[in-house]
Amino acid sequence: MNFQPEVGETIRIFGRRYTFSKHPAVEGLEMPYGQEGRQGTVYQLVDGQASALHKHAALKVFRERFKSKRQIELAESFQRYASTYGLSACLRSVIERQHHDKLVERYNDLDYSILMPWIEGPTWADILLEEKVLTRDECVRIACAFALVMKELEAVHLAHCDLSSSNVLLPYLETQRSERPFADVELVDVEELYAPDIKGPEILPGGSPGYAAEYIQDGVWAASADRFAGAVLLAEMATWHSEDVRKKKADDMSYFAAEEMQKETARYQQIKKVLRDTLGKTASILLERVWKSRSLEDCPSFAEWFDTFPPHVQEAAIRRKQELSRKTQVTNEDSAIGVEGLLEIAAVFEGLGNKNAAQREYRFIVSRFPENKAVTEEINLLLSADETDNEQPHGAYLQEYLEAAAQMEKLEEWNKALLLYARSATLPALDFATKEELEIIAEEVREKIRAKQREMSTEAALQKILREKRKEADDITYVPNPAGKTKKLPLGERMWRFMVIHWKVLLSLGSFLVSAGLLVWLYYFTAEKNWEGLIRNGTEAFAQQNYIEAEEFIGQAIEQKPTEDLYAKLATIYISRGRYEQAIGYLENLFLEKKLSQTNQEAQYLIGRAYFLMNDFSNAIDHLEKARKGEKSVYEQDAIRDLVISYARFNQYEKANQLVQRLNASDSLSKAFIANLKGELFGLQGKDMEAIEEFKKAVSLQGDNERYIKNLVDLYIKKNKTNQVDDVTKAKTYEEAISLINILLENDFTNIDYLNRLGQAYYDYGLYYETKGDKKYINLFQQSLISYNQIIDLGIQSEDILLNIGILYDKLKQKGKAEGIYKQVLESYPNSGRAYFVYGLFNLKEKRYKEAFDMLQKVVQLNQNPSETAIAKERIEEMKRKKLI
Repeated sequence: MNFQPEVGETIRIFGRRYTFSKHPAVEGLEMPYGQEGRQGTVYQLVDGQASALHKHAALKVFRERFKSKRQIELAESFQRYASTYGLSACLRSVIERQHHDKLVERYNDLDYSILMPWIEGPTWADILLEEKVLTRDECVRIACAFALVMKELEAVHLAHCDLSSSNVLLPYLETQRSERPFADVELVDVEELYAPDIKGPEILPGGSPGYAAEYIQDGVWAASADRFAGAVLLAEMATWHSEDVRKKKADDMSYFAAEEMQKETARYQQIKKVLRDTLGKTASILLERVWKSRSLEDCPSFAEWFDTFPPHVQEAAIRRKQELSRKTQVTNEDSAIGVEGLLEIAAVFEGLGNKNAAQREYRFIVSRFPENKAVTEEINLLLSADETDNEQPHGAYLQEYLEAAAQMEKLEEWNKALLLYARSATLPALDFATKEELEIIAEEVREKIRAKQREMSTEAALQKILREKRKEADDITYVPNPAGKTKKLPLGERMWRFMVIHWKVLLSLGSFLVSAGLLVWLYYFTAEKNWEGLIRNGTEAFAQQNYIEAEEFIGQAIEQKPTEDLYAKLATIYISRGRYEQAIGYLENLFLEKKLSQTNQEAQYLIGRAYFLMNDFSNAIDHLEKARKGEKSVYEQDAIRDLVISYARFNQYEKANQLVQRLNASDSLSKAFIANLKGELFGLQGKDMEAIEEFKKAVSLQGDNERYIKNLVDLYIKKNKTNQVDDVTKAKTYEEAISLINILLENDFTNIDYLNRLGQAYYDYGLYYETKGDKKYINLFQQSLISYNQIIDLGIQSEDILLNIGILYDKLKQKGKAEGIYKQVLESYPNSGRAYFVYGLFNLKEKRYKEAFDMLQKVVQLNQNPSETAIAKERIEEMKRKKLI
């Protein structure tokens, strides 16, 4: 059932009851408060039972093509960025069928929708649309706040990647400011957020009209992605106080028109002049750098933009940020609970007689900290095999923690209560509003802890003063020698008396020596622990594909104590980042400096792998062979794999085949790997039928492997274009290829590569029937058109995709649509030889010889494809010969 909420309608999400608000701008009509976006609609919800602080929430319902399990991964990844200045929209909870079975069953549209904070304030698009007049001071402060947000993101290698006027909210202009910790400028629609530790999206918007650089066609997902669009937005904000700027805006969504980006227009000159008058000459120079840039790296950083603002405005923006940071700092410090804290929580549950909750906590420790063997082994001894956690709703789990925390508060065990509140905030399927309320309670407990500490500090100070007074009284006590003489005592007694008299000095000296020894030991122990921590952090960062951070950690570990294993780890990071030459040079220098042995198999493999990825197979073979020498290496299988392909590239197939025989095949995955490798080897030798059999074997053993399926599909289509396959086999293999691609699409239905391959497979299959005069081609061409149009719907409009759509419209006798597509391609790609070629042949078929002649001449002039150029020359000569022009 489609989701079409009504004003006042209630909905239960994460155990809380929400109602839909009425749209404040619509009078006389009961319309829910919703805002349409590129990916879906955001509705305002009201939680009547919550405090004013949490009264409103935002529900984002995605359109069908943007729904994805990826939202769950993003919500988890975004948690660490939710406290970043200007990224409050990263605080989100995903509605999934697992926890909202009945709701999603009733409204399919709500699957993978997200609940977020509602951020009050107009968007920059609202300001443009309404032509709202702002003062010079307001404009400068808003632009400065925006520059600070972008500067903070850039400093930690984050980027929004889809900046436009509708994605920038301005709480600064909200008359009734919420007490929630929002920045003066907030970024929304953050689903394409770039971060080093987040997997990139399958599709990217190509940039919004009026904000996208001329050289950006297919979208950018990188740390520098916002530099052009962000600079344009900043210039708009800073100059909006000028009536001349407001009057000259291109449309209701942006100051610039899409077609004038990076052109010396009157509109550009106007905004540049006002920017100079507002922020000074430096700002106008920065805008000029942006306007004349040829890549995002040419654009100035946001730190440079921030420096152009007056010092007092900068200081005000920074103070505002610091205020918000203080509110969230304590939360972040308490968010990670260690083993000791979790053990203490389990002990609290045991003390309260809740054995089930205690055992659940113990199991969490075992799963969360498997590396802590001493603790986990002891816990496993405590846990009996037949004791399992009784499955309960997540709300019941939360209630157990809250009741235990309340009990600890009654006993004035404030630290334990705080631990329980912090742990409850980490429970799964907990919405952000509940988390924020838990934080308010936790802050109250922290205040009680601080008050207790102040009380204890006062008492300790009084006790210290009292001790010092007593010490002074002891020090002035004097006992006279009645004899007035000294008598020489035996050595033993003198030593005893010396020790008695100077016991404090001797004790201090002994303590010093012991302390010094302990400090030396502690220094080396701490250094070792720090070194191990750096390696552990680097390894974890690498596993999460956060290569920049991994490089920093491993580099620091090498500086502290270099080892051959660490050298290899750093080289592996270089290779993973595509810096192959750097990896090779780094390892070869270590060989020269004798820091690495020439027999180090891992280093030799890594150098060989780097050469292999650079397609330098000669050098790759040399080092990969060295990696196989000596003792059996863990890299042997990998080295053999790369050697097989390298030898095959040199037509040394016998060597390649011998190596394949050495690969182990103990399970189905390794058997599939070997079968696919044999298939690739046969393919390089031109033995397509043998390759097909091996690829089929690989797919049968591991049917979800993308590489194996692609290899098989590509070879099916390649063979079907020849005369070596009979009709029955052709039809069968086309259908199998289409079926295999659909299997891939079931798991990733927005994958551009899969959709493109499916469109190509349907098209080739259609051509097969078209040549036979079989009407089945019509349905196949229609299916191909659907696949390519799906790619367009996802925001991708490449030259090849558009031309394929035009060709299909032509074949389906929709000539008007075909011609419209061809014109669109030439507008976007005026120097495309293929576009002129396809459109030229279309005109020739339509007997528009003059247009055909001009376009085919253009193909010859551009000379981008030898085959197309040759055909164009033939058609031109044919038209001349037949006197058609």
